[in-house]
Amino acid sequence: MADIFDPRSIERAPFSTLLGLKVESAAKDQARVRMPFRLDLLNEGGPRAPIHGGAIASLIDTAAVTAVWTDAKMQQSATISMTINYLNAGVSSDLIATARVRKRGRRVASLSVEVMDESGQTVADSLVIFRIG
Repeated sequence: MADIFDPRSIERAPFSTLLGLKVESAAKDQARVRMPFRLDLLNEGGPRAPIHGGAIASLIDTAAVTAVWTDAKMQQSATISMTINYLNAGVSSDLIATARVRKRGRRVASLSVEVMDESGQTVADSLVIFRIG
């Protein structure tokens, strides 16, 4: 990445583009990323079916990497693990992920991510661990 992190670079990544992800904010050790509601992100069952868990996991990972890259010293990162708790179905709504760095070491960063729908209902929460350098 460039010397100064540009959050739009996250949006331009091919997979982020496929999901329609939008970085709404990115500041020191935190980020907010939106996944607009689309019918092609749903499980089987029509327009009122829940948003697929894999799409939600991708939103979480993208919000976390955005938050971790807000540190100007970042040179590389890779997801080590993600633990996701799916708490409610995301139905007919944009989903918004808010990621916060909990602890940043020299080689590992721990982040918490919360996903909410547009009504403010929590859809999922997650702990994400990144290898950083």
